[in-house]
Amino acid sequence: MTAHHVLSSCFVGLALALAPLPALATPTPPGLLAPPVDTNAEARAAYESGETAYRLGRFEDAAVSFERAYELSGLSDILYNIGLAHLRWYDVDVDIKHLRRAKVVFQNYVIEIQKNPDLGDLDEAESLIAQIDEKIAADGGAAEPPQQDPQPAPVVEGPDPGKKLRLGGGISMGLGGALIVGGVVSGVLFGLRGQGLEDDLNAEYDARNEMGCVENDPRPDCEAIFARISDFRSRGQASNNLAIGLGASLGAIGLIGVAVGAVLFVKGNKKTKAWQQGQVSVAPMWSPSGAGLSVSGRF
Repeated sequence: MTAHHVLSSCFVGLALALAPLPALATPTPPGLLAPPVDTNAEARAAYESGETAYRLGRFEDAAVSFERAYELSGLSDILYNIGLAHLRWYDVDVDIKHLRRAKVVFQNYVIEIQKNPDLGDLDEAESLIAQIDEKIAADGGAAEPPQQDPQPAPVVEGPDPGKKLRLGGGISMGLGGALIVGGVVSGVLFGLRGQGLEDDLNAEYDARNEMGCVENDPRPDCEAIFARISDFRSRGQASNNLAIGLGASLGAIGLIGVAVGAVLFVKGNKKTKAWQQGQVSVAPMWSPSGAGLSVSGRF
């Protein structure tokens, strides 16, 4: 007898030992604890782990271990144990997917028996499939709790809460933009005025130099020139200061106004959208004649 047939016989014995039917409860073959081929040691360990988990009622762990043993060994005998583990798993976790998985595995087991009748009891495997079909039918026909129609979300009453914020934000941005433009325009105008005064001042400097006027010159023309120089210089400095100070101040205030207005507008827009969503409520509904959507709102 080859090593493969010895290990296969061991697995068959264990599979029958794990069966819930009294007629199948045969003792575990003694050769199981001494696998003849070292390469099957991992499969043997996985199988023994599945056997222990099955006897302890941990059918999920048992199914995982038996499946691992099958992957490592390729022995068709283990399909029986995998199917049993999924079938018993349904007893502790009533989920129809366990029954469907068990049925598929037993169907594959039947195919293997048809190829090799010595592998197992065909009638028993088909009987288990029939039992599983009955359980699936019973599970699928179980009464489901009546579903309650979800209530639509309450319709929000009252005026648009974001309207005033959006209006205030728009006004603030408009005023801010106007101040920015005013700052630029005032800066340009005062700058041009300062430039004109500077030209006049330079002309008076030229006249002073041509006449040779000096400080405290008693000549009337020189006194007039110095008076105009002082006036143009004073007015030019004032224009330059206004061009810089007033333009920058108006621009800064305008930027603040635009920023504040943008924040108010965004907040108002969010509140308006939330309010609009509350005006129309859609909820699924069911009736004996069919299903659909229930729509309520203010228009």
